[in-house]
Amino acid sequence: NLDRLEFFQFNFELYPEFDDSVKMAAKNEVYHTFNRLLDEDRPIGELLKSDTIVINDLLADYYGIEGVHGHEFRKIRLPKDSPRGGMLGTAAFLAMGSDGERSSPVERGAWVMRKLLNAPPPPAPANVPQLSRFEDELLPARKLQLAHMEEPQCAQCHRKIDPIGYGLQNFDAAGKWRDQERVETDAKKKKENVKFHPIDPSGTLPDGTPFADYFELRDRVAERETAFARGFTEALIEYGLGRPYGFTDYDLAESMLTAAQSKDYQSRTFIHALIQSDKFKQK
Repeated sequence: NLDRLEFFQFNFELYPEFDDSVKMAAKNEVYHTFNRLLDEDRPIGELLKSDTIVINDLLADYYGIEGVHGHEFRKIRLPKDSPRGGMLGTAAFLAMGSDGERSSPVERGAWVMRKLLNAPPPPAPANVPQLSRFEDELLPARKLQLAHMEEPQCAQCHRKIDPIGYGLQNFDAAGKWRDQERVETDAKKKKENVKFHPIDPSGTLPDGTPFADYFELRDRVAERETAFARGFTEALIEYGLGRPYGFTDYDLAESMLTAAQSKDYQSRTFIHALIQSDKFKQK
């Protein structure tokens, strides 16, 4: 769903560095990352955590990585303390988990559950209460989301979704690292206020596994490579067959997973298993 990124409008006053050229580079980072995965036949687990990144000079400047020159994308080895490496650290994903003004723990948490943990949350119920009534209170995201917990129809899902998103709060709406969360009133109002809140990035995964910060969250997600592999397989079947994944595809998915698991989930193995299947040949 990377095409969604092109329709996101960001507040240029708040995020002047996230212009159209950086936005396009962020989108291309995802394509080049997957292309490298296929070219080198690397395990798909590197989409969850990796010590390398595929970027150009624009993204290197944006990410604060030195020594990268030229617009061509190339593989770079990351410093040990870098928050990049893996889909969780890409500006494209992080930007789409916002509204162009503030980061959204809900959007980011739901995306992680759907795309990385293969545990999609149910659709939001109708008549979800609006949080705009709190906009003048300048609350941090964690406190703002507690309002959803007060609603019985919201609480059950938000208990699973929101804590994942809290682990990503060190990234602002445009995907840059920060140590404090900036909250302000609408600039169009006569009285404009700004507050900075310390970020608490601790949380839990839906199964109750705790993490203390973003780096632990990334580690815990990376440990669930098997769940990610199943979701990856189902998505690849949808893409390859040009239709939604259904229960009749279960045996195909199992055969693909068995083949891939025997080779440590190398990326090409999934594709080979799919195109050698009767369903693909008969499509």
